[in-house]
Amino acid sequence: MDQDIKQILSQCSVSTRMTALTFFPERFSLPFAEDIHGKIFDLIDGPAQKVAIAAPRGWGKTSIVALALMARWILFRHTGFIVYINKSHDAASLQTENLRRELVTNREIRAFFGSFKSRDVENKEFDEVFSKKAWVAFDTLVWPRGAGQQVRGVLFKNDRPGLIVIDDLEDPDKVNNDEIRKGWYEWLYADVIKAIPRIGPHTKDWKIVYIDTLKHEDSVLQKLVDSPEWESVRLEACDDNFKSTAPDFMSDADVEKEWNDHVAAGQTDVFFRELRNLPISTKDSTFRVDYFHYYNLPPNKPALETDLKLLDVEVQQDKNIETVVILDPAKTVKIQSAESAIIGIGIDLNSAKVFIRDVVSEKMYPDEIYDAMFGMAQMLGAKVLGIEETSLNEFIKQPIKNEMFRRGSFFELIWLKARGGMKKELRIKELVPYYPGGYIYHNASCA
Repeated sequence: MDQDIKQILSQCSVSTRMTALTFFPERFSLPFAEDIHGKIFDLIDGPAQKVAIAAPRGWGKTSIVALALMARWILFRHTGFIVYINKSHDAASLQTENLRRELVTNREIRAFFGSFKSRDVENKEFDEVFSKKAWVAFDTLVWPRGAGQQVRGVLFKNDRPGLIVIDDLEDPDKVNNDEIRKGWYEWLYADVIKAIPRIGPHTKDWKIVYIDTLKHEDSVLQKLVDSPEWESVRLEACDDNFKSTAPDFMSDADVEKEWNDHVAAGQTDVFFRELRNLPISTKDSTFRVDYFHYYNLPPNKPALETDLKLLDVEVQQDKNIETVVILDPAKTVKIQSAESAIIGIGIDLNSAKVFIRDVVSEKMYPDEIYDAMFGMAQMLGAKVLGIEETSLNEFIKQPIKNEMFRRGSFFELIWLKARGGMKKELRIKELVPYYPGGYIYHNASCA
């Protein structure tokens, strides 16, 4: 093997970009866009072991991770065990079969590595229960899995997965279901992440790549992008003015046409999710940024025309403003496993203005909820506490009453029924008339 070939292979060994261009030029025929593809390559080939990428639809993200990245790890024997996860086992199997076909038929691969045949996994190497659609190439097992399927606790020979690629996990038809989203997130941490080597020589060699398009503001992907535990990036095909991020890949005219098509179809939210990785449209959303007005501005924040030159201490002292504190408790038996919200609201009985004076939204244990709620009520001078009733009333009502008597701080307790039923979206829509009408003002010091 001459020196030039050795150098090419050496570069391919550490570079998914080089692997894509060298072995799969037909799949990657367009120039890579540095502001999109370059950032994907930086993360998947970088030192971080857990990476999360929000990538726009139609820019080749699956080709990069399910073909070029996995082929690189197989061809250069970076691991003996790869798991590829998609929203279903069938969807995952389709992608891994495409990879298998490329490895068997690709002329460039044969030229560099010689002819070879992939083989099905043998029962003695891998549990027969899990062997459906799994195959071996270059001594590496490739195992397709669907969302929610078991990954942890499975070995190939003596290997745990060294590379786990999670691609398009969240099914658009299911992502609006709170319980399903929670289940995906728990499964990711309880099963998938627990599958990697935790002891021994390979504890620093594994990598998990999570790549998807943002489909919901509370999606698994959004949680990972927000987490300091994951190295992440949110990529978008265009900016707020619909100027293309990578004109050589998608022109401004193409972006504008996409936007106009989505406007005509009444699907602007889809455009923002698919191309900008924003869960809702910022152009015609129900709650627009310019609908949010503020008061109690700190000295370093310039006031807009719609803001009030009013301090919170003035709200506190105004006899015409009645303050209430509202609690929206977590709706799980383990109350600390989900967020509870506590809001202090001042209501101007003369002008009908509403002041959002203080907000707490955290995962809290019951005693922390009591401290935050009663503490906020005392600080804001509230006389009334509104507590939303949930399916866990017996765990909420009496303990709050007991705590109030124990503290010797007495408030009028109002038990609130969720307007619009239990669906969060319907309850939020109750606020729609108040924001464009300029009735609601947020405390800028806690916004």
